[in-house]
Amino acid sequence: MSDYDRLIQEFCSLAGLPDAKAIGTGSPIEVDGVTCSVTPNRQRPAEALVVYVEFGGVPSGREAEIHAELLSQNYLGSPDSGVIFGYSALTQRVICMQQLTTAELTGQRLIDVLHHIASKAEEWRRTYFLKPKEDVRPALSGSLSGGARALLGSRELGSRGA
Repeated sequence: MSDYDRLIQEFCSLAGLPDAKAIGTGSPIEVDGVTCSVTPNRQRPAEALVVYVEFGGVPSGREAEIHAELLSQNYLGSPDSGVIFGYSALTQRVICMQQLTTAELTGQRLIDVLHHIASKAEEWRRTYFLKPKEDVRPALSGSLSGGARALLGSRELGSRGA
């Protein structure tokens, strides 16, 4: 039995899910009213898994700003957390995916991860991770790149021995 199979068995036992084989191959799981699934990583099936969480649909008329925010989330968060957002053209829903290493997980930790991401899905359904308009700071003038602007925020750019 692989580490992945052992992890899924433990997870299902703790969560009271009867069919570990189906769960381990991506059958949907409801976590706090949010649809999730777990599958082995396609490139490293014995060592890693992917958690999929359905965040929901994008409201008509706000697609551009919401998709832009999700791309920003991918750019900022994906290298460190392994969380990536995608869009299913088939279901027309935003999906959150997170890759996890099976050796670093227990059944309880997987339960905790699913509850955490499900809570983020609930938050996204309320806010779409967009900041209220009044919280948006104007960009600094000048030739700074977008990354430098974000890092500097509203700090003064006076002469600092340059």
